[in-house]
Amino acid sequence: MTAPARITEADMTRATKAVKSAGFERARIIMDLANQKIEVIIGEAEPESGKPNPWNAE
Repeated sequence: MTAPARITEADMTRATKAVKSAGFERARIIMDLANQKIEVIIGEAEPESGKPNPWNAE
């Protein structure tokens, strides 16, 4: 039996470009490396924690 394919940097780039080309401003891309799965959640609101998210800083 062969090993399952691994998630590559190209897969990550494809997922982000697909979300952007679909015209969505916000999306969450979850890379499950253990199960070799990419999940894209579109239109999810940011969690309201009251603190600014440092990942959103430009």
